[in-house]
Amino acid sequence: MSNISMLEIDELMATKLAPLVRKCLRHRAPDPAFHAIQGHNEDLSRAMYIAWGTVFNTGAVDHNLKEIIRVQLSRAADCNY
Repeated sequence: MSNISMLEIDELMATKLAPLVRKCLRHRAPDPAFHAIQGHNEDLSRAMYIAWGTVFNTGAVDHNLKEIIRVQLSRAADCNY
């Protein structure tokens, strides 16, 4: 059983995270669950989103390494990635 509840998209849209959530929905990345889990702390969620964008969208991390990370995360979550 999880200790953190996921916020609904409507709840997130009523916060200062709304622009980030809209961008996630538009680009389908990161998954809106990113903010749904971290949205309880809006400042943390914003900081993590900026860090995520820097790592995954600026070329700072090699594409092959990103794929390895994605596969490892999906395996850890028992997801059929």
